[in-house]
Amino acid sequence: PPRRIFMKEAEASNFFRRRSRRGVKSQDENEQRQILAADERKRGFHEEKRQDERTRESTEQWREFHYDGMHPPQEYNRHVI
Repeated sequence: PPRRIFMKEAEASNFFRRRSRRGVKSQDENEQRQILAADERKRGFHEEKRQDERTRESTEQWREFHYDGMHPPQEYNRHVI
């Protein structure tokens, strides 16, 4: 059976009208979603950075407090591999 390629004029215009309206809305929603996602990532990144800084500060305080003058201080900040 041949596929129906053409449709009635009213149907076609209606189709396009519905289609375009939905498309615009979803496009705006997508942009908004992308912006929100980017903000969330940025916030998470900065939060992590602050947390790292806090951790580093407390680690340095611990090192200062526990340093006994015998072992070289690089024993503490050598990264364990």
